[in-house]
This record gives sequence, C-alpha cells and structure tokens, in this order.
Amino acid sequence: MADTRIAQATPSPVAGAPATGRGAAPAAGGPPPGFGRGPAHTGPVPAVEFLSRITQRSGVPSRPQTLDRVVAGDVSADVTGIACMALATFDGLKAAAAAGRNLVIVLEDTWWSDNDDLQRLEGNSTYKAKRDFIRAHNLVVARFGDHIADMKPNPIAMGMAQQLGWEAYAADKADPVRFNIPPTTLLALTQSLGRTLGSRTLRAVGDPRLPVSKVGVIWGNANQLPSIRLLNTDIDTLLVGYTHEWEAVMYAQDQVAVGMKKSLISLGQAAGEQAGMKYFAAWLATIIDEVPVEYIALAKPYWNLNNPVNLVSTRI
Repeated sequence: MADTRIAQATPSPVAGAPATGRGAAPAAGGPPPGFGRGPAHTGPVPAVEFLSRITQRSGVPSRPQTLDRVVAGDVSADVTGIACMALATFDGLKAAAAAGRNLVIVLEDTWWSDNDDLQRLEGNSTYKAKRDFIRAHNLVVARFGDHIADMKPNPIAMGMAQQLGWEAYAADKADPVRFNIPPTTLLALTQSLGRTLGSRTLRAVGDPRLPVSKVGVIWGNANQLPSIRLLNTDIDTLLVGYTHEWEAVMYAQDQVAVGMKKSLISLGQAAGEQAGMKYFAAWLATIIDEVPVEYIALAKPYWNLNNPVNLVSTRI
C-alpha cells in the first residue's frame, strides 16, 4: 500500500478548469504530494479531491513530519459518502461500508501501530482479512490525527466538552482543557462520566470520597510529561483518554500515597476521543455537500465482571 502523505502543496493551474464550483482548479494549498491531480469533472468526486479540500479548509498547514496519510485504498476512487471515526477498527469499517460511506477519516491508526507500519504484517491473517475487506468495499482510509490536533479550535477538545456538557465550565472556551465543575466527589464524577459516555470500564485512581471541582484533561493519549505537569497544578483530578500505567497512573498513585489530594480517571481511547470526531464530522458537513458525511461511534471492546457481554460484531 502506498505511503500517501496528507500535506499541502502549491498547485499548478489546470487547463480548462472553471474558477469556482465542482471541477475548479484548487486554490493555493492544492492536492497533497502523492495524491496526483485528477481531471476537471462534473460527476462523482474522487477521494483525492475531498482530502485536498479538507486539508485546505482546515486553516492549518500540514506538519513537515506527520503520520497523516492515506493508509489504505485508492485515492482515485469515487466517494459515495464519508465516515468519521476515532480508529479504523474492523467493526467501524463494517459500519462505514454498510452505510455506503467509502471514504473513512480517522484520528488514530488502522494497522495497530502508531505509524501504521506494514513491514511485519504480510501473511498475517487478521491483516489480510481487514485489507481484503477494505479492497472489496472500495474503502479509502485516511488518517488525519495530526491535522485535527492542530486545528483551532481543536475538534476533539470541543466535541468532548460538548458531549460532557462542560462547555460553560471551561476555563478557556476556545481551548477547553481545564474545567471548574460544580463540586462533587471522585466517585460521583466517575459514575457521571460512565453514564454520559456509555462506558462500562472507566478506571479511577484516588480516594472515591475526594472532593473534586478542578479538572484537567488530556483527551486521547496522555503522555508522561504533559500529564505530570497537569497533576502538579491545582487540579483535583486528571481526566485522560489513555496512558501508560507506569507513567501518569503511577505518578497519580504516588501523589495519593504521599497524602496529596489528587486523582486520575482513565476513559479509554475511543471514549476519550470519539465525541471529538462527531464534532469534526459536523464541521466537515459544512464544507462538503456532494455526499453524506456521518460520524460512526465505535463498539466498546471491553466488558466488565458485572456485565460480561461482547459488543464487537463477529459478522463480516
């Protein structure tokens, strides 16, 4: 599969292309390198044109070094619809194909590694099944995580704050990563988050009776230093998508062990990001009207001892 990066480039004029409308020559910041340029047309729109439009209209340049790229599929394929999801799980791809959304925009990886490395996957039966499904249903999977992270406002932060109903509590409405919520306890907050996000497997560190009102958040992956910096501020709890347990989790645990009034809540990767992709899909629908744009929620992979039910579809 081609390593097709999503980046901006200065376009050359397209002979005979109209100034505006479908088939128009792209404005500055045209087709990304590696995508190529299709001919002007008035019929179905290929994936390359939509990807170029998204890149241009996001308002931010592509990073010189980025993980964003088309990780599967043919960028010249005509698009019948667009699906937005946190990760390109096989379950999510099945839902996109069933809905007729063959361009899949994802925040995270598809092939089980941060850089979607395929070097060791040839001959792997799980890889083959997923790859063959993508090909059979003419799917194009594009990773946009870096680009989305650089957008202002950040769609993930805005969507998660909206999902939780915390917009009014944000210390900075344009960058909602610290919240002053109504006083509660760690247990009550965790229970409320579980109900709102429909999560069966939230995990918390700290005294369940701990009074909580100042919340810091890192949506998605909470790396070591940003997590520790936030825990060293005046927040009562750090809310993360996911983190290495030997980093932020252990640091919060040690803060508790020395008597500090601190705590941490881990939502899980999809639960800590996917409302942001719903927000991103809503934005995408304002710049794309040729095909339907849909947010697809992912099946929750974990079950707990009180509710041992698998929600991941096993049908292909």
